[in-house]
Amino acid sequence: MSKVIKVTYGDNILSDLFESVTNIKRDIGSGWNNNTQAKKEGIDVITSSRGPRNISFDYLIKGTFFSEINANKQKLASYINSEDTLGLVFEDEPNKVWYALPDGEQSYEPESNKGTLTFLVPSGHAVSSFTNVLNLSNSGGANGTITPSTVDGSVTAVIKNKGTLPAWLRFKIKCSQENGYIGIAAPTGAFEMGNIQEADGVVKPESEYLYNSNSDLSFSKFKDATGTTNPQNSALGTNGTISFQSDGLRFATQGTMSESQIAGGGMKVMTLPADSNGRVGAVNFYSHFNLLAWAGAMGQTGILQILFTDINDKLVAGYGITKSDMSGNKANCTFWIGGNTPKEYTSFGFETNNGERNQKKPNVMFNSSTGDADFLKEGANLGFYWYGSRLTTYVPELADVEVSKVYLYLGQFKGSNKLINNLSIRQINLTKNNVSVWKDVPNRYAANSETKIDMGEGSILVNGISSLTEMVNGSNFFMIPPGETTIVTNPSNWVNHPLEIEYSWEENYL
Repeated sequence: MSKVIKVTYGDNILSDLFESVTNIKRDIGSGWNNNTQAKKEGIDVITSSRGPRNISFDYLIKGTFFSEINANKQKLASYINSEDTLGLVFEDEPNKVWYALPDGEQSYEPESNKGTLTFLVPSGHAVSSFTNVLNLSNSGGANGTITPSTVDGSVTAVIKNKGTLPAWLRFKIKCSQENGYIGIAAPTGAFEMGNIQEADGVVKPESEYLYNSNSDLSFSKFKDATGTTNPQNSALGTNGTISFQSDGLRFATQGTMSESQIAGGGMKVMTLPADSNGRVGAVNFYSHFNLLAWAGAMGQTGILQILFTDINDKLVAGYGITKSDMSGNKANCTFWIGGNTPKEYTSFGFETNNGERNQKKPNVMFNSSTGDADFLKEGANLGFYWYGSRLTTYVPELADVEVSKVYLYLGQFKGSNKLINNLSIRQINLTKNNVSVWKDVPNRYAANSETKIDMGEGSILVNGISSLTEMVNGSNFFMIPPGETTIVTNPSNWVNHPLEIEYSWEENYL
């Protein structure tokens, strides 16, 4: 018995249903559409574009008895029933994926149990099933070469696109020292972000890093605040404990609760370290943090809070996740503000899944691979990060109030015995902005910061935060052609430590 060539579509193996696959038609290239205009001799081509592509193959359905044949026909119909493009892969070209849709009437002959499947590839081309990666560790290999400069911090890369069509690039850029500008130049386009004129030696107010849990992995500088009143809600008991567990701070014990309290848990607190001028507290303050809220089963509950207070424990603002739904998977991300009338500023509902694509409402904020969020205080303006942007509100009485303490709370509701098994504060850093005695310019991109630029998606992330506004007017997201392309990436003109860059892309094939 001859081997049937393997054909997959999405997650399904179509060829498992066939006795044979023959007459596979993947014509040379895709169709071309030319719009022409007659002239005295010949024609003028007004526009020319590459069209979609059709792929088809003949099959013999598997089965000896009618019941087997009919069952396989039904499976085949369900396998190809898609309104979205799915990956179509043939065994003889395992590195190529055709993102296709079923097209037209799919033929079948009952007498012979033979038929033809036809697919439409809207893009007209295939995409590599693998991702090409070029970094310093594999420089000089099949994907290209990277040459960093210790003079001006620039990086020159020769990238080898082995496909037959242009490809979109992704950049992961790490600044080993402070930097204010990233410029990318290639024969096919130019991209800039930041400020090319940002200086390094100008004396003006600067941001000052006060704490980063990356250098304090167990959060040891946050001290237990057992029995202390929760600054946002006294109905949340604090007689329990929280502790570092595997990935960050997590709930440990609930502790005792009074009759009026609705939940119990543990709380830790840090008084902000003094700045370089010896002053504790920050009128202009920034905190970046990474949170995880992923329930392993329906009905799990829990509370997470990051609370910012003045020196007297009076609430300035708070960022929190609350899941009180004891039957489903609904939770809320809530922002609180202090001042003369402490209150909930706003709240957003979300599902505590792990952001899986098959979810109707994937949790794209707080899953296992994301979780970045932040809070910003600029005088009376308070900003809270949510889904790609920062929501701001103005509280005039907080204009001169200093954030002096940070409280971390994790708790469980009194009536629930099922805690969210993935509720964690994985990382937090604290920054004081506009320190008056700072000697350096507050550069946009801090030392060891990470910038991700996806040319295909048209997205920019700085430390996980969407930052499209950093893109300079006139810049463009560009592709690289087949063959070798030289790309030069420059930081600010005063940087002398080379940028660390990783390039990645998928190849496209006609």
